[in-house]
Amino acid sequence: MKDRSTKADITAAVLLDEDTLMLFGAIDQPLPADSVVMLDGMIDGRFRGGCWTDGAGERWFLGAIRVAGLAHMRPSRIEIEDAQGKHLLLPRLSNVRTNPAHLVAALREVQPQSLDVALDVAVTLLSGPAMGEGEAGEGHRRTRLLSGLAHEASRPDGFAEVLGHFRDGALMVQGWSHGFPAGASHILPPVLVEADEVRPHAIAAAPFHRPDLPDDAAGLLTVLEGPVAAPDTIRRIHFRAADGWRHLAIFEHRQLLADGVASAHARDMLGQLQGDAARRGVAAALAARYNGVETVSQIQAPVRMGLDMAVRVPGAGLFVCGWLLDPTQAVRAVTVKGGGMTARLDADWSRLARKDVSDAFAHDLLFAGRLLPGNDGHGFTAFARESAGIAADAEFHLELTLADGIAFLPLPCQPPTDDSLRRMLGAVNPDSPAIDGVVSTHLGPMLRTAASAKAAPSSVLHPMGRTLKTPRVSVILPVCDGREDVDLNLARMANDPDFAEAEILVVAGAATHERLAGMVRQAAGFYRLAVGFVAAPTAADPFEAMAASLPHARADRALLLSPSVLPTEHGWLSALERATRKPNAVGSAALAPVMVSPTLLYEDHSVRFAGIVAVEGPGGAVTYERRFAGYPRDWLKDQEASAVDAASADCALLPRELLMRAMADGGRYLGLEPKGLDLCLRVRAAGGSCLWLPKVRLVAVDEQSRNARDPRLERMSALVDDWSFAERWKASIAA
Repeated sequence: MKDRSTKADITAAVLLDEDTLMLFGAIDQPLPADSVVMLDGMIDGRFRGGCWTDGAGERWFLGAIRVAGLAHMRPSRIEIEDAQGKHLLLPRLSNVRTNPAHLVAALREVQPQSLDVALDVAVTLLSGPAMGEGEAGEGHRRTRLLSGLAHEASRPDGFAEVLGHFRDGALMVQGWSHGFPAGASHILPPVLVEADEVRPHAIAAAPFHRPDLPDDAAGLLTVLEGPVAAPDTIRRIHFRAADGWRHLAIFEHRQLLADGVASAHARDMLGQLQGDAARRGVAAALAARYNGVETVSQIQAPVRMGLDMAVRVPGAGLFVCGWLLDPTQAVRAVTVKGGGMTARLDADWSRLARKDVSDAFAHDLLFAGRLLPGNDGHGFTAFARESAGIAADAEFHLELTLADGIAFLPLPCQPPTDDSLRRMLGAVNPDSPAIDGVVSTHLGPMLRTAASAKAAPSSVLHPMGRTLKTPRVSVILPVCDGREDVDLNLARMANDPDFAEAEILVVAGAATHERLAGMVRQAAGFYRLAVGFVAAPTAADPFEAMAASLPHARADRALLLSPSVLPTEHGWLSALERATRKPNAVGSAALAPVMVSPTLLYEDHSVRFAGIVAVEGPGGAVTYERRFAGYPRDWLKDQEASAVDAASADCALLPRELLMRAMADGGRYLGLEPKGLDLCLRVRAAGGSCLWLPKVRLVAVDEQSRNARDPRLERMSALVDDWSFAERWKASIAA
């Protein structure tokens, strides 16, 4: 495409962030307001600009170029496409700055009479979605640019005397002015609030009479759409009057209203406001403000809403479950708001059948004749992601937008406890066609964030039995399922000479039977074992119990041993120890720490565990599979000790220091199977290797869970765990 010939002079070029370049200069022909920009002939990003003509008839412009990674580029050609598809070639840039004061000074020097127009253009350019925000440190340059231009262009015009935040982050300002524009927010130019940042805000404003002011001034009440900076940080409020930019200074003795007072204060002022259209604009802005009161039940249309539960994970998002009865489709949008957050819920929520809601309103006169039999899809589950920085104690509410108004419903959120998170999972439909997206976008990140904030299980050690000064090995026996029969495990260890110098840590996690401690104390005394009873009541599963016990383990090596694993012969611990001292036999590097497991058999002597290996499938996809699972044990007779990708956490010997390093970065899973595989992969990531011994065989009893779980919850947990594992290891677990 042929370039248009043009004469242009770039007076100033300033990088506002890694991706955004602001340009100021003179040009002989119009620039498009919004177009594509090409660097060295390639379409790379967007250009937005604005032009004006000064008193001498010369055309000037401000423009913003947005290209990913622009700060690291040195393009020789910058072209902008006009409305006819022709390319406008800009001069090559020779002096790009990073200090916005350079651009402000250039405007002040060469176009002082056009500072108002330049600020108009800058506000438009930097508040549009195409010029999105940069990083936190880079946003400071935007603030300095807007602040510098505002200070040059804006003149004093009154004071802000009373300021107060609404619950949704909007701001009420009362004061006086000579020329503050009156009207509704959709027809007024935005105001600039100057605080730690400078941001534009839509407004609704109206004047009122004040006898203490001159005839050309009036009282002012305005509502600035939020979120607006905290009132005590605001330095100036800049606005566009008919004759240029002006500002309200903050009165020295200004009044800051307490939280929740602004709404009532502004409503009390409505009767004093002048101008019907302006008063209606302010009244509408106030009606759209949530003041903590539920108003859905006051809607005259056939619309009602109820909540079953809401769970918030600070830093991740919210889950909302409830129902909306709206047979006439009167509701146009359902939005969650609070803490500066605004998120549309009904755009992608999942609808559920709720016949109980239909039955409850079947005889309500408001819904008479409007509820069709069989049309019961009133329930919903919805998620809203939240950005960083929202206060942990922020309050939220639902906003229902109707054709003739807005209604509100408070949204009390439960904290992310184990119980509330289980209820959340149980409320989600695993058969939804969008379930993969729900897991990856919402459930996975929410549960991962909740798990990372969870405190490590606390524990208390109670020594029992005989005292052992230097234990040969620390046996970790986690108990989290209510059993009280670990005396069988202790008896078998007492009959094996390998355990004569072992310390046995029986870890009592959640759901531990109240008689367990007494039984362990009795068995430790009877068999003369060195036992440490570790009370860890907040440990929800064997892996959390293992982590809680590690500070109490004294030996250099730890033996992870499930209560369901029972030895069939003596000397198996020595066999595991010998294998750890011969790493070269399986191709590992000399002296590399090893996690070694025996073969585990079912009670019918078929293979339960014979190592886990990674299998690469089509397209390079990796799946971890159990070898020989379900095969007769005779299949293993010719097998030799071999390196595997994962051992078994049900029975494994490894260095305590290696285990502690691996457990310090624990995976966040809901089920047990991925936790075991994840632990082994973290052992390898920490520099260890995994080894399987085919000729050392123990029986692993296939026990039924003592805690019945909802099958739907089990399916959802598996889906979330699959996502979590794939996110961490870029692989999957074989079914």
